[in-house]
Amino acid sequence: MKEERVDELVAEFAARLQPLTVRVERVPDSGRAAAVLSEFAKEIGAPGLVVVAELTKTAPNLMAALEASETMWLNPVDVAASRDAPLGISLAVLGVAETGSVLMAEPTLTDRAVGMLTKTNVVIVRTETMVPTLDEAAVALKAVAMQPNGGYAALVTGPSRTADIELSLSLGVQGPERVMIVVVDALT
Repeated sequence: MKEERVDELVAEFAARLQPLTVRVERVPDSGRAAAVLSEFAKEIGAPGLVVVAELTKTAPNLMAALEASETMWLNPVDVAASRDAPLGISLAVLGVAETGSVLMAEPTLTDRAVGMLTKTNVVIVRTETMVPTLDEAAVALKAVAMQPNGGYAALVTGPSRTADIELSLSLGVQGPERVMIVVVDALT
């Protein structure tokens, strides 16, 4: 995909999320992504990061950069380790520009819990996985569904929101109350 087109997709993606108070940052590489994660953890007072195991396998340079910055992180050993943790880091399959959604399809329930049970979730999206429309996302969703034994998949757009409690909008009732997206050009 041409760089101009990628820039347009990322800009549209960020614009869709702006009204939902989702911060979107685009960074060139894993080193800068680690710096953003470290800074954000300090900003919200998180003592460390709960990181999906899939990300530690996919991006060893990101994990090394976090360690070099003395940012504490761990892979949860079970679902309970993510429950109400201040900051969780997830990896998206792709981002959808037209809606600002990310496709989450974690290989394990333990990884799934990071994006569902932490108070704040930062989702890492590889720039090359950004697609313009939901139609293109359907191809990836079908691939997840066709995996042996299925898979956990969801399109997520911003923080958890509900208005069924006394007809007032509440954040974080059924998922993270705060979401940040880090779009990384070269995740290694």
